[in-house]
Amino acid sequence: MKKIIILITLVFFLTGCYDNIELNNLAIITGLGIDYIDNEFYLTYEILNDTKTENNTTMLSYTVEGHGQTLADAFVNTNYKVGKKPYFAHLRVCLLSEAIINGEIDKIIDYLIRDINIRDEFIPIVTNGVSPNTILKHNDDNNPVVSDLIMNLINNEKFNNNLAIDDVYQKVLAKFISKNCDVVLSSISLLNNEIALNNFYIFKGYNYQNTLTKDESMIYNLIENSIYSAIFIKEYDGKTLAINISHSSSDINVSHDLIELNIKLEGKIVENNPNFDLKDEKTYQKLDNDFSELIKKQIIEFIKKLQENESDILGLQEIYYKKYRKENKGLWKTAQIKVNNDLKINTKGFIFEVIQ
Repeated sequence: MKKIIILITLVFFLTGCYDNIELNNLAIITGLGIDYIDNEFYLTYEILNDTKTENNTTMLSYTVEGHGQTLADAFVNTNYKVGKKPYFAHLRVCLLSEAIINGEIDKIIDYLIRDINIRDEFIPIVTNGVSPNTILKHNDDNNPVVSDLIMNLINNEKFNNNLAIDDVYQKVLAKFISKNCDVVLSSISLLNNEIALNNFYIFKGYNYQNTLTKDESMIYNLIENSIYSAIFIKEYDGKTLAINISHSSSDINVSHDLIELNIKLEGKIVENNPNFDLKDEKTYQKLDNDFSELIKKQIIEFIKKLQENESDILGLQEIYYKKYRKENKGLWKTAQIKVNNDLKINTKGFIFEVIQ
């Protein structure tokens, strides 16, 4: 009897799982592109490929394409071409064409909710003026994996022009289905044959509304406190003075007829072509006032654009709802805008930098 029990135990410990799949049999998909052409969905997978050499192992990628009349058909037809089991657990970016966001994005949202094989930690991005397929096939020796390049651009952009939003799909989905908050997405394009981040796209529900300018995109991140470097330029007698905002902290209050934004900014002078006396305290007082008004004007114009498009990417109606426990659909058309801007440019007492 003891021998039988031991044999049964060994069976459980020595046999593998029936549904276990070796890593070599998986097609690890790191990038997904979705397009809509002639009433069909077109998919592009970027798949990682370990190419072994004599000295090391180089991670490369290749693409597989497929299409179908429905999104489900497109996935099935593309999967047939992979040759291995498609594995989406490491999906990093999902590129959506302009054709998708102009009428088909609700179908994408619905499918991705239902497909349990696709994780919700990827970043959705709109392709601006170029197809997702073209972007995902635009790899080279310096950037062998396009999805990695895009993620590096997003992670580093906050130190440059602030044209990046790193909201993962889970967070974006919550905004899409919310009644009181709308979605803003980063976009990507080819500039001088190089992949580069572009302006933000704003939505009302599932409907694409408009595209923000680069300055407006930067203002959005400024308000959202997602900023490490933002350059503002002002002319004095035809000569430019530039400051770099390195820190922002904002608080938004919403009432029945007023949107009030309190924002604190810290910055430093990075260009002083007018040759202001930077040892004079009055110089900093003047620059604080001048650039405060400049930034305040841009913030007000930005919020007015959101009002015109009825796109609540700042979640103002959610702030109103939490405060009053009721909705205010007329907020965008009737509310006045007040901005209290507290800007501090470094003075004599701080470490000071000027880039000529």
